This record gives sequence, structure tokens and C-alpha cells, in this order.
Amino acid sequence: MSSMLIAPFSTGLETDIDPWLAPADSFSELNNIHIYDGILQKREGYRLFGTVTNGERIMGLCRYIDSSGTKTSLAFDALRANRYNSATNAYVQIDVANIFSSGEFDYVWSANWQSGGGTNRLYFTNGKTGAPAGAATVNAIRYYDSATPNITVAFNPLLSPVAPAVRRTLDGGKLIFSMGQRLIVLYTFEYNDTTLTTSEYPQRARWCAKQNPDNWNDVVAGGGGYTDAATGDQIVSARQLQNQIIVFFTNSVWSLTATSDPNRAFKWQRINNFRACDGKMASIGYDRYVVAYGVRGITATDGVETRRTDNRISKFTINDINVGQFAKVFCERSYANKRQWTLFNNIETTDDENDAALIYDEDSSAFSTYDIGMNCLGYGNFSRDFALEDFTAVNDLDLALDDFGDEDMFSYFWQDNQETLLGGDINGNIFVMETDGDDNGSSIDSTFITVAWNPFKEEGAEAQMPYIDILVDTQLMTKGEIGFYKDTDTTSYKSQQIDFLPNLNFISDINNATNNNPVVGTPNPISINSPSHGLTTNDIIYIYGVEGMIEVNSGEAADAYTVTVVDENNFTLNEIYGSSELTITNITNNNPAVVTVDNIRNLVDGDTIVIKDVTGMTDVNYDGTNTYTVANIVGVTFELLAIDSTLFGVYTGAGTVDYDFFTAFTSGGGIYERKFYKTKTWKRIHAGGIGFQHRVSFTSNGIDRQFRIHALKPMFKKIGRRMVN
Repeated sequence: MSSMLIAPFSTGLETDIDPWLAPADSFSELNNIHIYDGILQKREGYRLFGTVTNGERIMGLCRYIDSSGTKTSLAFDALRANRYNSATNAYVQIDVANIFSSGEFDYVWSANWQSGGGTNRLYFTNGKTGAPAGAATVNAIRYYDSATPNITVAFNPLLSPVAPAVRRTLDGGKLIFSMGQRLIVLYTFEYNDTTLTTSEYPQRARWCAKQNPDNWNDVVAGGGGYTDAATGDQIVSARQLQNQIIVFFTNSVWSLTATSDPNRAFKWQRINNFRACDGKMASIGYDRYVVAYGVRGITATDGVETRRTDNRISKFTINDINVGQFAKVFCERSYANKRQWTLFNNIETTDDENDAALIYDEDSSAFSTYDIGMNCLGYGNFSRDFALEDFTAVNDLDLALDDFGDEDMFSYFWQDNQETLLGGDINGNIFVMETDGDDNGSSIDSTFITVAWNPFKEEGAEAQMPYIDILVDTQLMTKGEIGFYKDTDTTSYKSQQIDFLPNLNFISDINNATNNNPVVGTPNPISINSPSHGLTTNDIIYIYGVEGMIEVNSGEAADAYTVTVVDENNFTLNEIYGSSELTITNITNNNPAVVTVDNIRNLVDGDTIVIKDVTGMTDVNYDGTNTYTVANIVGVTFELLAIDSTLFGVYTGAGTVDYDFFTAFTSGGGIYERKFYKTKTWKRIHAGGIGFQHRVSFTSNGIDRQFRIHALKPMFKKIGRRMVN
């Protein structure tokens, strides 16, 4: 027998290496899972942060920083700029008229200009020239500042005086940077007052006077200037790297560096003749290098040379990214979690919008993928502190303490003005990323498939895989399915569902749970169908893993249950009812009638209720048919929908409201002898297949169904048959 412990995980996807040559902890598929601190972890979800009014696709997300350091979150859609209003927690349109006519590839690029003594500005552009000619009323470069927070200002500085030279203005640009106390625009559009035309300069870098973004005069000394790269290539993307800008052209990579000549503040230096980047937003800056995504692969440039960094997934940009939509590739760093995000349109889908992300973990250098439909990413900040008491349904943060993972609990807590990663979609929605256990209420479905294993391959022998042990964080509700594959089969020879519970002394499975609705008389307890349960009356049990009627799980309605046995396959939970009884303190003679109770508990608008034992207004008491619908709950009062009680007797006292609040049972769940405790546990899953190589898959789905896998330990037994006859 031979076993191999595969932990910690550090390589992630290994799509382009022969299975037996790949590291033991690599995966041929790793979707909606990432590697964090050497642990396989289901990705976090996202929740709605705000929506722009016109519902246009989000084309940029950024923060404006004023001179006091206060940050304002801005969102650019295809038509306008939008400012996040911290008082109303909503996005407000800036400007009366549209300032953009953006297409689906015209992402907004921005740069904060920090003034030495005046008002800070945020300059931005969608990369298009102004229209009509020279007027720049739509598109071109604009800026936002705190002096006029409800408008943005068109920015068309003079490039030369009116006389004696021809008057020229800067009419737009693709990329903007703030470096060396100058504002720099790459790939410019310049308007000529004489010819009344706008010329395009795809190799140009143009800058303003030092410490003066309003002075771009390239004729008078001390003003602005420009330099053109000596190439026929066009600028595609760029990122700042310390005191230089790495600029990606269509078929070369250059650096724009500062000089000591005040009349020629910057110069171009060619780094290589390599096609490294194929999208305006398909690059991302680090302290020591700039990463770029192109159809030829993923590269890193340090200012001296460019190298490929995608050895393990070298064909990813060819096989997975839709080349026709490569201009939508969008890169951003998650500083809090040290991840690199790259949004892209998957070639396997029929839609032409971004629907996936390639994730790079900066600590382990591991790649994985997400299924996630964001058009762009950026940063914003919260306007209030979120503490434990804020995690309620009212704030769309309905999480219990057990829903937080050990290491990532603090990722759910935000401080005032904390920077947070945001995502924008094509429908005008903006989301907080890397938070919650679902995608704005939708399930997260995750999968991994390992590379091939056989510890006896050097001996030329086949192997049997009797079982695999998996070290996991325990979770109450998480479940998954393990599949086993041998040789080159694409269909598993065995699959088994597992939970993430520790050893709680399993008793039996639950086939059904019935809520005996108590509309008449005394409420009936919950009935459980569990074949051959082996229980006796008054046994104490714990229930975990029930779907649908999650209220019956231990820790919800009760921690432990005592049972009354009905027969060998059925029992009831003593004193646990799928209903609630509220005490009535008043009913008004109104149209509609208004009921006051001692406590609303789980009652919600639309619930069906019965009223019993009321004195005075006996008209409302249950007579076998008269149920009521709850409406307009306010505090501890609610209306009886469409019930006119003006002619009823006057309420004098007593009475109860009975209603059903347990959800219908759908599936799953088990009965256990011991209470759940939160820790790590090994789970053993038996296999048994014989072959020359073995692979394992794992799938899990659901809302708030997180998991963390620390190690895989497959066991193998050498079989006498040789792989080669």
C-alpha cells in the first residue's frame, strides 16, 4: 500500500502539462475555487452595492480623492458619470446631459491629480475624440472635482497660441497618467483650428507643465510638450511602474521615462518587439513589473525585459478567451486578498459579454477560474462602519456567526471609508466583490478535477485506489459530490455525496420532514420519516443538513430534540412545531382591521393565519374556513387584508394568532447522536478502481455553502498487471 499526502495546495490550474509531469497538487479544472494560504477554498460571492439610474453598462469604477483625503466613489456608465451619495447609499447622476457615447469596448480610464495648493481633480476619458469637431461636448477628456460635485468639466487645453502658430487644442486621449507632477496623455487626438479637423497620434505621449495641468503650451518654454515613439505601432495599454510608464503597443513594448531636460521631460525607450497586450484594460501594475494579457499569452515586463508568466496555462489566452472580444479583458488587483482578477469572455459560451474571470493568487502563484458576469472592476469605499449587529436582512447581510470562516471572517467587516473591490455589470448594477456566500442571492457552483495519480508508474504497474481521505473545515450545511475516474475515462466509475460534518455518530438519513399545519386546535409537532431509525421515545437527537425546511436543523428551532416514536420509520419532534402562536393585545374596528400582537417573530406580509379565542370581536375567530392574509406589518401591528371590521364586535381581550412558518422540506439531512462542533475533520471516501492513472473530481453548489479543503490523501495499492504488455 502507498499513500501520498497532497498539501498544502500551491499550483492551481495545470492545463498544459502532461498529467504525470504536473505537480501532485495541481488541477486540470479549478472553477469557482481559489487557493488561499495553501487551502482550496470556495470563492466568495458578491452583493448589490448600488445601481446607476439609466441602467447602462458600467464602463469604469474609481475614487476621487480631495485635498483632505476624503474619497468619493464614482461609477461611469456608457453615457454619464455617477457619484455615490453616502447619505442615501445610492448613485446619483452627474451632469444634466450625456457626456459619453461609449461603445462596448470604450472603458473609462482615470487618473487623480493631486494639487499642490488648489483643488484636486480626477481626469477621465473613454478614449474617444470629442464631437462635434473640437467642441468636446461628448466624449474626449473631462475632469471631476469637489468644487462642482454635480457636474464634470470638458478639458480641451490649448497646445499652441493663436498667433503666430496655428491654434491647436487637445481634443482627447486614450490613457491618462499623473507622474512627476505632470499630467500625461497617451495616444492623443488634437484639433486644428485652421483645417477644422482632428488628427490622431497613436504613438504620442503629451504632458502638461510641471505642477500646472492647465498649461499644455508646447511652444513657450516651461509649458507642455510631447514625444512620439519611433514606431508604426499603436498604443494599446499602459501601466505606471515606479518612475516610468510601461506602454504596450500593437507589436512592441516601450517605457516612457523622465529626463533631466525641462524642454523634453520624457523620452521613449524600446524594450522589445513583442505583441504583449491586446486590450486597453488588459494590463495591471505591480511594484516591480507590469503584467499584460494578449492573444499570445500572459507576460510580465520589469522595464528591462518581457517574460511569459503562464507556463502552466500557456494556451489559456488562446483556448479559453474569445479572441473576438479580447478588448473586453479587464484586469484589477484585489489588494486585501492579494489576488489578480482578469475578466474575460469565455470562448465556450454563446454570449459575447464577460462571463468568467481568471484568478491569480499572488502568494502561491496559483491560477483558478470563476464563473462571474462582470463587465469591469474598480475600487470604491463605504460611507459607514459595518459591525456584527449590522449583519441583518434589512442591510442585505443576513449572516449568522457560523456563516463566517475562521480566516476570512474579517473580510465581511468594513470600516468607514475603507477601500473595497467593486464590480459593474452590463445592466448598470454595481456590486461589492469577495463577500457573502452567494452571487447576489444566486448559488455558487464550484468544481475541481485533479491531475492523474499513480505512485507506481515508475515500476510500470497499475494501481488500485481503495479510498481517499480529505481534510476539511467542518460546516453545517455544505455538501459535495466526489467522483472517481481511472485511465482516460471521462465518466466516473463511482460517485458519492459527502457532507462537511465531523463524526457526530450518524444514526440514519431523513427522507422527509412534515410540518403538520395547526389551523385547528393544538399545534401538531414536526413529523420525520427516517427508515429504520432505531430510536426509542424520549431519545435525544441532533439534526443537520436538511434542505428546504432548514428551520428543523439543530441550532435553528432548537439545539437538541427529544422524540416520540410512531413506528420503525417515523417519529415526531417533541414540542417543536412548524408554527407559531402570537398573543393578541388589540384588534381595531377599521377597514381593514388592524391587529396588535406581543411579538411579530417570523411573521411576514402575505402569510396565512388563523385567529382563535378572541373575546368581544368573536367574528374573527376561526370557524373552520376563515383564514386571513397578513399585510402592511409595522412594528407589532399588521392589517387583515381586505377585512372590514367596522361592523364587528368590539375587541375586549385575549386571542392568539396561529401561523405556519417552517419552509417545505426538499431534501437531505441526517440524524446524529452528538452536537455539531466547529473544527477540522478527515473525511474518508471509498473508491476501488484499478487503472494506470487515477483522477478525482469534486463539485459543490448552493447559497452560503462555503468549504475549505486543507489536504487530499489518496491511498494506492500496487496491482500486478503491467501498464504495457
